[in-house]
Amino acid sequence: MKLLTRTHMSQRRLMEILRVIESASTPVGARAISDTLSNRGYDLGERAVRYNLKILDELGFTKKKGYSGRVITPLGSRELADALIDDRIGFVNTRIEEYMYRSSFDPHSCQGLVIANTSIIDKTDSDRVLDILARAFDEGYGISRRVLILDEGEMLSTQVVPAGSIGMVTVCSMTMDGILMKKGIPVLTSFAGLVRIKDKQPVEFTDLIAYAGSSLDPVKIFMGGRVTSVSNAISRGSGRVLANVREVPLAAAGYALDILEASRCAGFGGLIKVGGPAEPILGCPVAAGKIGIAFYAGVNGAVAAEEMGAGIKTLPISMLVDYSRMADLS
Repeated sequence: MKLLTRTHMSQRRLMEILRVIESASTPVGARAISDTLSNRGYDLGERAVRYNLKILDELGFTKKKGYSGRVITPLGSRELADALIDDRIGFVNTRIEEYMYRSSFDPHSCQGLVIANTSIIDKTDSDRVLDILARAFDEGYGISRRVLILDEGEMLSTQVVPAGSIGMVTVCSMTMDGILMKKGIPVLTSFAGLVRIKDKQPVEFTDLIAYAGSSLDPVKIFMGGRVTSVSNAISRGSGRVLANVREVPLAAAGYALDILEASRCAGFGGLIKVGGPAEPILGCPVAAGKIGIAFYAGVNGAVAAEEMGAGIKTLPISMLVDYSRMADLS
């Protein structure tokens, strides 16, 4: 029995549960799945998740691993790859919009939920990674000096931090989109790409991927392709770093600038440029009637650490976190 024979809403629930299980590196239980779905905008309680897990077990798409939770089977992976192709197109933008809607950070009060990236770090490399993150922010390539550190055994998004590791939560640049949305400004996250840095100054986008119509996070694609040189940009002033561009209506430009200034005063960095009407941002196109706003990606510090050989695995745009739980890098 295929998922495609079920109603659309049931399809979506089952597919989202499969996505959560597949993205976890360890078996995941109903409570963790429910929490993750809630962060993604799906109101599905633990009891409902258990019911849907029984269906997935019967279909052969998941299986129990003792009392630890479920893992996805090869059949489930194939179903996830093949089913609902049309539904997956634009999935990344939909997920970003859900996170933006559910975020609540206010730059004036410095309170609320921020969109976050998560990393698993080998404990032996933790001090070095945190130092690199601080340097990345000091050089302007990060969003915030705030991080949340979780010890082994604690829950990080959909997984438990493994033994011998720490979990790290950093602020994602999409938080800025959420701030603009919450202030009533329509915002479209349009492109992600690589910015060439020369003499510590951004020169141009050398590669771009549009978020619209994408079933994979463009930032994650660039990270997986190992085409960055963030560590060189930090240490030598020249390299290629991750960034993204969002568009807002020209009529809201003045208000948007006020919000960006408030965010800067709240300690948020990473702003590259605010363009004029339909003005390309470092070569990235901007639609008529809009202005473009470019920010460096919040994962740049983690990417630099990986480039330098640190044991770190990073997942962008992976959870919401209360800003008050985060602390400044020392």
